[in-house]
Amino acid sequence: MTSAGVVAFVSHGLPELRSALRGIRETCPADAGFAVVASDLEDYDATYLLRQHLRGRLQTLRFELSGVRGDHCGLGRTLSLVDGDYIARVDDTLSFRPGWLERAVGALEDDPTLGCLSLVPPAGYQRGRGRPRTVNVEPIEVDHLDMRCFVVAREHVERHECERMEQRSGDCAFQKYLRKKGRRLAFLPGLVSPLGSITLPSGFDARGHEDELPPHEGAASAMQRLRQGYHLGEDVLLTCLSCGGAELEVLAARVRFCQPHQVAIGFWYELRCPECGELHYQEDYQFRCPD
Repeated sequence: MTSAGVVAFVSHGLPELRSALRGIRETCPADAGFAVVASDLEDYDATYLLRQHLRGRLQTLRFELSGVRGDHCGLGRTLSLVDGDYIARVDDTLSFRPGWLERAVGALEDDPTLGCLSLVPPAGYQRGRGRPRTVNVEPIEVDHLDMRCFVVAREHVERHECERMEQRSGDCAFQKYLRKKGRRLAFLPGLVSPLGSITLPSGFDARGHEDELPPHEGAASAMQRLRQGYHLGEDVLLTCLSCGGAELEVLAARVRFCQPHQVAIGFWYELRCPECGELHYQEDYQFRCPD
């Protein structure tokens, strides 16, 4: 059975970030791998991603320095982030239609001469005279691709010299490689569209972007149902947003309460990176006020 993985390169803050990732998850098969590479995020945006990763909604999460890839798409990083016969590279500026990944993979399998299938038209593309405005369901062959959002067979990426691609500027070496091998380039319209800007609500709180939490009950019941994820003194697998270290030490854990009812609804953690000493703070709300 054909499998695929999705790698999203993100750089926008909440709520665009949440909307984009949720849209990808909801329109992909449940067994598709899902990884995120993030850069240029504020602390609370990165905290949201860490929560998603810890809750199993992201298979892999990586942070990278701003500008480290230049104008390149980061194709070389995708191989180690997800499994699958096909790799989809996307970003957080697009919204996706249901079934987009299956449609793109199906188009590549139906035409073995296609090397890479972008889902957005390339810069400067103009619809041919007489071409109808209705959505074309077939790949359209072009001379160059917009590499923000594309699907490609893993075997092509593995054979490509990713290091050279990431070090060069100008034309995309991966597209040149595919053309040299006799593969055609094409894009498949109608499956993605620009993700509109979203205005942050007044009094924005990052936890408001988590899935709906159950209401708390009585004080005794809430304390029994709370689950402390991190314990004082232990090392947990979290990425340091300063140096990229893979572990953080738990310095403190405090219970958070619903102020109107004084009922425990979650935990607050203070963590420190043993490599650089950077402090991190994380909240884990498990219940909400019913009022």
